Amino acid sequence: MATLMFSFALLPSAQSALDQQITIPGTGWKLIADLRLPEGKTTRTFAVLLHKAAGDRSAYLQMAQAMAENGVASLRVDLRGHGESTNLGAFDPEISRYMDRDDPAVVANFELIKAGDQDVITVLQWLRDQPEFSDLPLIMMGSSYTGEEMVEAGAELGYADIYVALAPGNFSQDSISEIDGSGVPWLFVRAEVEMPFFPALFEAIRDGSETAEIWVLPGEGHATDLFDENPNLHLRLLNWINDRLPD
Repeated sequence: MATLMFSFALLPSAQSALDQQITIPGTGWKLIADLRLPEGKTTRTFAVLLHKAAGDRSAYLQMAQAMAENGVASLRVDLRGHGESTNLGAFDPEISRYMDRDDPAVVANFELIKAGDQDVITVLQWLRDQPEFSDLPLIMMGSSYTGEEMVEAGAELGYADIYVALAPGNFSQDSISEIDGSGVPWLFVRAEVEMPFFPALFEAIRDGSETAEIWVLPGEGHATDLFDENPNLHLRLLNWINDRLPD
């Protein structure tokens, strides 16, 4: 049985005055995203920031601000059924966390998650069509279910230069086997207090990869909720990324 992580907290506004809101069309869905560029600085790399289930792009506002101050452009995206990307339907966090093949509503809800890799592919294809960004080093940051989706997209289109996965609860054994073969740095982060299966999952990542780095933070907080529980996490992540950017 698959398990989804839900958050019911009210989220702040997704956009700042420094953002450019864009719409990325793909597979019928209109994906709403915020593009943040470094102000008065040379753009040296690009980051795609992906939310958790029942979350949206607003969770990365502070991360995007810190990145922009350090020359990193970023795109915060609402994937299908989340945030403002709901032209074909909305993810319902109150539906069962467990798959029920006999319940069409549950199946449809799970499909919004399972098809997330197609949205990540759409975003990466859009990025390749932007000449000012397409040749820059690429950072992928996923949260909860999007940790798995960004691996599936990388396997199809080619891997980015750096990956950060915040509590990727559905990270599969197949994806674990891709970590070292991708040839790029990977960081996995979770809270010490998490769902019961997380210690075994992170141990499997540790056993399955010689290169992946793992952070277990004190306290609680799932996926992008880690930013609320760890006020300086965005800066710590940025320092880790800066140390691993291609020369």
